[in-house]
Amino acid sequence: MGTTERKEKEKNIRREDIINAAEKIFFLKGYESSTMDEVAKIAEYTKKTLYSYFQSKEQLLQAIIFRAYWTLNKIINTELSDKINLTGLAKLKLLGETFIQFTSRYPKYFETLVLYNSANSELSADDEFRKASDNEGEITLAYLVNVIKEGVSDNSIRSDIHIQKTAFVLYANIIGISSLVLNKEGYLMEQHLSAKELIQEMFNLIERSIEK
Repeated sequence: MGTTERKEKEKNIRREDIINAAEKIFFLKGYESSTMDEVAKIAEYTKKTLYSYFQSKEQLLQAIIFRAYWTLNKIINTELSDKINLTGLAKLKLLGETFIQFTSRYPKYFETLVLYNSANSELSADDEFRKASDNEGEITLAYLVNVIKEGVSDNSIRSDIHIQKTAFVLYANIIGISSLVLNKEGYLMEQHLSAKELIQEMFNLIERSIEK
């Protein structure tokens, strides 16, 4: 390994160390209550080193949002990769099951996406960390668009729907019901309702409305 490659590898390791530290403190205390000083302490780097990689706490948040989307997309890709014979509608149902799996296995990533991804960002649209998380989120949306397209093509989904709008509505419903689950957890427990049940029912309603 040459000098340039070694330096780049070391740089990537430091960046990942810092994001790991940010995850620990953000997930423990909450994003708003956490500080860059705490991130630097947990990462065992100086503040100067920390700020040479991340200029603000929001850049760190965007890096975690990217991880959350990347993790979700990896699960989706794994689930869909060997399901080429399924109809588009069946794949849509599988996406619902996959999202529930994601919320169970990675509850803090799920919480981060729901609570912070829709918040107004102070970062510019061309900020590298915001662009990375936005692009990864677009991949998630593209999975929805593609399975709906497949469903229209194979006649498992109605052909009179607007594919892009339907995908956006479904995506918005996912975020909306997920936000309800997180903000009304106590009430839902009183009603003997689980997050899994509500998310599954939301997908069932959408599926029934578009199936052919």
